[in-house]
Amino acid sequence: MIVYKMSRCMRYKPLFFVISPTKTKRPQKTMTKISKIFFLIFAVILQVTMMESCRKFDFEQFREIVKQNYLIDSIDEQHTWNLLKERAVRIKSQVDDPDIAYVQVLDGNPFEKEGVEILANRLCTDGNTVSPTFSVPATKTEFWAAAVTNQGKYYVIPIEDKSDVVIGGSRMISNKLMISRPVGQTFTYMFEEDYPYPGDFDFNDVVLRISQQAVAQNKLKLTVTLAAVGATKQLGAAIRFPLLKSSDIEKVTIDEGRRFDEGYPVERYFIDDEKVLVRGRDGSAVINLFDDAHWCMNSDEKNGQVVRMYYNTRNYEVKNESVNMPTVSRTYNIYLNEGIDASFLQLSDIDPFIIANSNGLVVEVHTFTYKYSEAIWHYTNGPGSEDDMVPWALMVPDGDFRYPVEGMFLGRYRNGESTGAYSRYGHSFGEWGRNHTKSEDWWLYPSEAQVYQP
Repeated sequence: MIVYKMSRCMRYKPLFFVISPTKTKRPQKTMTKISKIFFLIFAVILQVTMMESCRKFDFEQFREIVKQNYLIDSIDEQHTWNLLKERAVRIKSQVDDPDIAYVQVLDGNPFEKEGVEILANRLCTDGNTVSPTFSVPATKTEFWAAAVTNQGKYYVIPIEDKSDVVIGGSRMISNKLMISRPVGQTFTYMFEEDYPYPGDFDFNDVVLRISQQAVAQNKLKLTVTLAAVGATKQLGAAIRFPLLKSSDIEKVTIDEGRRFDEGYPVERYFIDDEKVLVRGRDGSAVINLFDDAHWCMNSDEKNGQVVRMYYNTRNYEVKNESVNMPTVSRTYNIYLNEGIDASFLQLSDIDPFIIANSNGLVVEVHTFTYKYSEAIWHYTNGPGSEDDMVPWALMVPDGDFRYPVEGMFLGRYRNGESTGAYSRYGHSFGEWGRNHTKSEDWWLYPSEAQVYQP
């Protein structure tokens, strides 16, 4: 009998051999020698086979699966599945206030509307100039510049279509009552669990809402909310920072004082390191969020097993199957080493991903930008073999995005027919998939009956 242990790459390594005596007329010594040789050869062949199989998919089969089953039957070959565009602006603070500490770019006027988001934040004293670059939805046209004091007083002025702005003059607003304080830019990340195989493409197997804000020159505040789990198998999650090495970070603390999966009763499987900050395969910094999404939403066990139901993906509850639960959040304070300016790290630069076991292969599911990245696990041969052009994870630049209910397509366009939660003609997910320059506002047009109602 040969006993095997599952390793990081789903290889099976022989740990030891137990040779059971066999009744035979052949001398025992000779038989034992032959048995050992036979089992050794068998183990080597099996190990080599599994090492090869864990490194790659059957790509020809994968392409056929995509062709027959993906949401959209004709993908734009230029697609990057990115709803953002980059803008840059030069801003000078000239408000005659010696206490100015920051200059910010906002997506609205906080004196007139709620929920205004901070798109960029730079240290800046009065009379100085900064030139921030920021990422925004392709459809966004309204921007404001703000000079902010250490006490939180705001001086704001519209940017409009200008590339050079001075905060000051008669158009500046500062003496009105602010409706609500601006908050960090927030994106929604949605994942399908079955990569590389087709699922139901409702993109709600894990839903994360993430914001990031530089609160000091060397400090990032990252807030992660687990909003939904539309799966019945174990799923882990983490965030990779492609622009940061793990050695660039001095420490990470959590405002709530507890990890997402604090007290997890089962041995960790996807990320065996219990530290919050781990080192990625390429040396990059990786924030270890959780090893089991279900446990984070509902830390319940039954017969020694984690209870696995659909959480927040149906507008009605089904006993022992689906439950609506409060979302769960953690806020991470990331302290950077001296010389690294936190304000130059954008939310659009991060790489959130989930980890799943897919037909015996452990895979990471990333957004399209980082689809071929292997943050923790090794399971592919890279993008040269996997040119399918379709995503199993999506980022929507809206912290309140309405994701589909269980089993409802995000948006499907095949054989000339558009269906799903985002299928309004002229504003559909399918049209955007066929042509990346069209329907870039699809995420603003849900079919109310087919999206989750919080």
